[in-house]
Amino acid sequence: MLTVLWKQIILRNGGVLTNALNISCLSKVTDGFTQGQIVKVIKEVLTDRRIRQQPHKPLTAVEFITMMTSMNPVYKEEEESFKNWYAKTPLGKKRILSLTIGGGIKEKEKDKGKKKGKKGKKKK
Repeated sequence: MLTVLWKQIILRNGGVLTNALNISCLSKVTDGFTQGQIVKVIKEVLTDRRIRQQPHKPLTAVEFITMMTSMNPVYKEEEESFKNWYAKTPLGKKRILSLTIGGGIKEKEKDKGKKKGKKGKKKK
């Protein structure tokens, strides 16, 4: 999945994909980094000057990896603790319920807006 992200963001920012750029290596090395961090690195590497240099000097994975060294990845333990916390929140519970039941929440939401009966003053 990261390979698709790398390819798309590089192309959108004016980069050219060549054999000198090993996308597979980049995706393996950057496993654990957020998508936002990857986008930020690509934008920092692909400056106007660097884009103009591409015909003479193709992009390499080392350029991107060098920029990634200053960032901290999201570790598996942190991700798991976040998922556990999120599952306890009301929004997380709704998400889990919708994934397990397959739309059970939608039926409840439909019934929410319906009035069960008119309440009014009784006539004497």
